[in-house]
Amino acid sequence: DGTDGTDGNSTLIQTFIEYPGMFCEGGGVGLHVGIDDDRDGYLSIDEIDETVYVCDGADGEDGTNGTDGTGGSGSGSGMLNEVHRLSKSDGCPAGGRIMTYGIDNGEGSGTAGNGVLESGEIDDQTTYCSSQRIGMVGDLHPGNNSSNPRSYQGMKLSVGNTLYFSADDGVHGEELWAHDLTTDETWMVADIRSGGLGSFPGWWLGVAHESIIFFDAWTDDAGRELWAHDQSSGSTYMVANLVADQPQPSGSNPGDDIEIMYGDTLYFSAFTNEYATELWAYDTSNHSTWLVKDIHLGSSANPGWYMNFIHNDVLYFTARDQGNVHDLWAHNQSNQTTWKVVAFGTNPNTHPGSYLQHLVGDVLYFDADTGPIGRELMAYDLVNGTTRVVADLEPGAGSSDPGRHMSMVVGETLVFDTADDSLWAYDISNDTAWRIEQYADWSPGEDFNEVAIGTTVFFKADDGVSGSELWAYDVVNASTWLVADIVEGSSGSSPGQNFATSINGILYFDASTYGTGRELWAHDSHDGSTWLVIDLSEDDPGFTTPDPDGNPGLAFWAVHGGYLFFDAHESENGRELWKMWFEHSISYN
Repeated sequence: DGTDGTDGNSTLIQTFIEYPGMFCEGGGVGLHVGIDDDRDGYLSIDEIDETVYVCDGADGEDGTNGTDGTGGSGSGSGMLNEVHRLSKSDGCPAGGRIMTYGIDNGEGSGTAGNGVLESGEIDDQTTYCSSQRIGMVGDLHPGNNSSNPRSYQGMKLSVGNTLYFSADDGVHGEELWAHDLTTDETWMVADIRSGGLGSFPGWWLGVAHESIIFFDAWTDDAGRELWAHDQSSGSTYMVANLVADQPQPSGSNPGDDIEIMYGDTLYFSAFTNEYATELWAYDTSNHSTWLVKDIHLGSSANPGWYMNFIHNDVLYFTARDQGNVHDLWAHNQSNQTTWKVVAFGTNPNTHPGSYLQHLVGDVLYFDADTGPIGRELMAYDLVNGTTRVVADLEPGAGSSDPGRHMSMVVGETLVFDTADDSLWAYDISNDTAWRIEQYADWSPGEDFNEVAIGTTVFFKADDGVSGSELWAYDVVNASTWLVADIVEGSSGSSPGQNFATSINGILYFDASTYGTGRELWAHDSHDGSTWLVIDLSEDDPGFTTPDPDGNPGLAFWAVHGGYLFFDAHESENGRELWKMWFEHSISYN
């Protein structure tokens, strides 16, 4: 026998989803096939020898309908039940339900067998009623000092029942803190920057993935870099030092323009002396970090500054190259390719998605300044690659600046504001746009986090009569109305200046009145009631003015596990973290 030959290389097959297109009209599965030349167990792009597509077949014809079943018979003794919602006017400020049961037998002058549970037929009744409760999470900076809990750009992350945020206990500076909803414990996670100056975690970046949160933080020896905390192990560590060996380190400022999880990989923008601000990636499975692509040679591409999203397993983002114009780019993680998708114009101020960005199906709706018509509402079809002007709302070279202060999609309706203080709607299904209302002194949605509850959009506006107050628009019946004139007259309560959110169909927001200052309010659209939930600074001895402010949600708010968390101020404890929860009662009749 001769000597043994050398081991051969393995053949690898990599599968991927093939969406409907030129290779598979109805979609299917693609297979990359090749030899693992470097024997790393991974089929890289240069190892692919062949790509095969297995396409889905066309749908078969419908089968014949089955025969109808026999009809049921009426009965005068069927069991019925009804459910009615309860609101603040019913004594349930956080909502509730009343459930009634009975036999459809016509008792109490009712009609038997009519399918309606009438009052005389009710045998049992169960009432569920909820109310809000408010309490301070903890005095993290003891005394009347403030820990100033903050969220910055993204540091209001949750993993399981644990909420993470930034706070200053007066000893360590602003560091990473956590609150456990199960045990009600609050603690400092890590003193990343020793001493009293703090690392200010989450200034640019905050992303949760499985049991790990990723954030940026500052240290004196590295500047602002990418960090992580693993809840399962309790460890906190620097992920990557992209700007190392600097005499006066400033760091790479990760997440300044983009931060997004794409499978197990975190994509983020970062600045380095060699490449300026470009797109980087960190693989959470093998802990490797790399430059995705140097898009703008010799300068910053600012990837994702205006838009970034994932569609059909492709990461899309805006970036600028040598032309210094922000265009739409894409990155395919499966084959590690990065390319320019489309340029929306040559104007350096094109800035697509500067105010508005909504992906509906395969169509991206956004604002852009193409030059001749100014900044208007645009649409780009990600499948057929076509771009069009949806509506030129300010004819000529003027700009309507759609979505500058508010925009949201409810059903098939895009609701947004324009530069002339108008509220507009665009019906995606029939391609029509119309002005809902023009306000007198304030752009609708300005300084307000618009919220939709059902088919109703809530926003802030000023009609020139009631001042800045809470308004609503129903996309189904196209009606607009003043929700509540909290401060009568033209001054207004300026609702939602800090936050607005919904829990169980009730809108919670901050608003300011002469008697209470800026405090926590609520609105229940079921019965139309609007009320002050709590005046945290009521009769506060630390204030001499008649209208002290609790000012909830000024720097932090989050909804997690059915709780509303927010920062608020009162003189005894300063600005600390508070929470709202719900108490439930059940009664039987």
